[in-house]
Amino acid sequence: MPLYALAGALLAAATLAALVWRRRRPPARSDDGSSLLPAGTDYEQLFTLCPNPMFAYDVETLGFLAVNGAMLRRYGYTQDELLKMTLADIRPPEDVPAMQAMAREVREKPSVSIPGVWRHRRKDGSIFHVRVSGHALTYRGRPVRLVQVMDVSAEVALHAEREQMIAKLQHSREWLATAINAGRVALWERDLVTGGLVLGGRWAQVLGTTPRAFGAVTVQSFEERCHPDDLAAAGQRFNAYLKDPTAAPYSDEFRIRHESGDWIWLLAQGRIAERGSDGRVRRVVGTFVDISPLKAAQHALAQAQAAEQASAMKTQFLGRVSHELRTPLNAVIGFSQLLQLDERAPLTEQQKERVVHIERAGQHLLALITDLMDLSRIELGAVELQPESVDLPRLLDDSLAMVQAQADERSVTLEREIEPGLPPVQADPLRLRQCVLNLLSNAIKYGLDPGRLRVSAGRTAAGEVALSVWNAGVGMTPEQLARLYEPFNRLGRNASHGEGTGIGLAISRQLIERMGGRIEAESEAGAWARFTVTLRTSER
Repeated sequence: MPLYALAGALLAAATLAALVWRRRRPPARSDDGSSLLPAGTDYEQLFTLCPNPMFAYDVETLGFLAVNGAMLRRYGYTQDELLKMTLADIRPPEDVPAMQAMAREVREKPSVSIPGVWRHRRKDGSIFHVRVSGHALTYRGRPVRLVQVMDVSAEVALHAEREQMIAKLQHSREWLATAINAGRVALWERDLVTGGLVLGGRWAQVLGTTPRAFGAVTVQSFEERCHPDDLAAAGQRFNAYLKDPTAAPYSDEFRIRHESGDWIWLLAQGRIAERGSDGRVRRVVGTFVDISPLKAAQHALAQAQAAEQASAMKTQFLGRVSHELRTPLNAVIGFSQLLQLDERAPLTEQQKERVVHIERAGQHLLALITDLMDLSRIELGAVELQPESVDLPRLLDDSLAMVQAQADERSVTLEREIEPGLPPVQADPLRLRQCVLNLLSNAIKYGLDPGRLRVSAGRTAAGEVALSVWNAGVGMTPEQLARLYEPFNRLGRNASHGEGTGIGLAISRQLIERMGGRIEAESEAGAWARFTVTLRTSER
């Protein structure tokens, strides 16, 4: 029953009680003292004893002519205060225009009802909601309206709360729908009493099918798509959850056949939705989503970690082996040199030639071991660089002087083009010299005989310093450029261009990058090759 109907019933009961008791109250009077309601009549009793506020007002002026005690108590005014006020004084200012429009309609049609809920204002300024009902009267030839007020604030608050709950529920539904659609979430429900399975959400899209193509949804039709290696274990985990759901929330991963024929990974999660009176589980509800991309990423990460671990082990192995080989190798080189210098037991020419080969091979092997140790230390991060301001032109001059004999041996002309006023570069001078010497040595080794080698240095547009080593020679193909920095890869030149380890460029690249620079290579097969090292300046 609506609250206002219940209140009306209570009002009728109160009025009947008042008529039985015949309790007398001062008659309702106008501002000139004359009574609006005949004294002692049932109307006066109803007006006086009514538990709801009642008042009479002049239809033309909207001024109050009479008020009952409930009116005084509910609104907080005295009778004298109210009889000097109008209807507009008990309304919030923003509601007055609507009230005035309704008053005009009442003047034109005295029998009209006043529908809806209105807001009234107490003396302390607080607002409450009311429904009003009125009856047209005539007093001294003027139209008067007798009004009863029913407080419906509780009803309005309840309605507002219900509307708010409905709005929140609708909002939650929209969120849920958005999450299901955007995240391609499938919903499932297992009825353990009937053995039924219900699928919802985006389940068909996850499986790459349609509800019609899938056919009847049953536990059997779903399990037929599961990977045979996963099905038994998944069933055991689900049953274990049902036996002890407090241990952990239900969550499982298994493979299922996609409509394309591929196997995809599903993450299924759920909870118990209903138990019987005996405590047994009746229904379980949950979701499942396609986590194949996540599984692929995890697999790729595991492979990368395994490769990184293998690389670290390889590097450690090379470092240890190289260290162990240096001692006996130094002995081989040392004794070969002693044999060549021994005047008391001089070697024959044939022996000298053989010992020279032994020393040369030992030196080559020692250089290889040294490079291996450098590479392993760099990859392990054990090489400590000491960056400082380096005078690049001076370092280039020293490096060119060190390879001059090698260039003369192959009739290679060295050319130098250095931009004046170059700022110092930020680098480890020892390691930078090692890299420059490697580039110069390679340029001479793989250049023409006779040929040209040009070294240039200058500022870049970004304010860095670029060092280029160019040579006319065999050059490199695009395929060779792609594999240029692989350790031990001499790009098919093992036998035709002298000795070499194939590690120098790999070491140089890592050292340059650790110094905050970069190294780039360009080439035209059969014509030329150029390596460019770009370094930061000390000014930056």
